[in-house]
Amino acid sequence: MSNQLGGLNSHKAWRVWVTKHPVGAAVWAGVVAGQITTLWGIWFPGVGLPALDWPQATGATIDAKGSFPVQFVLGEFFHGLDCIIFALIFAIFLFPLMGKVVTPAMNLAKAIGFGMVLATISAAFLVPYVYFKGYGVGFGGIHYGGWKLVFAVYLWHLLYGFNLGVFYDPLPLNDPALL
Repeated sequence: MSNQLGGLNSHKAWRVWVTKHPVGAAVWAGVVAGQITTLWGIWFPGVGLPALDWPQATGATIDAKGSFPVQFVLGEFFHGLDCIIFALIFAIFLFPLMGKVVTPAMNLAKAIGFGMVLATISAAFLVPYVYFKGYGVGFGGIHYGGWKLVFAVYLWHLLYGFNLGVFYDPLPLNDPALL
């Protein structure tokens, strides 16, 4: 069985689709990158890091008095929506401004860089002022979970950026495959 699609290999065919459908591709990339990375964050204790259960943290922030199932559903919905919205911001607004080189490696680097910006925002604002408001946890929770929590926040966003870059991988607009 061939992995050819209309004369293109499956990776090239995917890149053509992403280039022709940037909004749909960004939504899809946000869903997939967010879900994969969220699972890894929940499984971080398996490698000695604190769990980053962003859906639960988000749900508990939205409805602090709600039951666990209500917090989970709210958190999963809004965290998933965040992953999609940030993918759209990356793909539609920032990606075109991030240089003219459009190769898989450069697209991945752009997405990882975006993930690191999100990590810094998360460490500087969300962790100390939203999720642990009033506890004086400091940048990334350094006073609460030490270096491991800060590292986990950056690793989570590195993984999100990596997955985003793998799935949002357009071609240069002058690529012959687009004709």
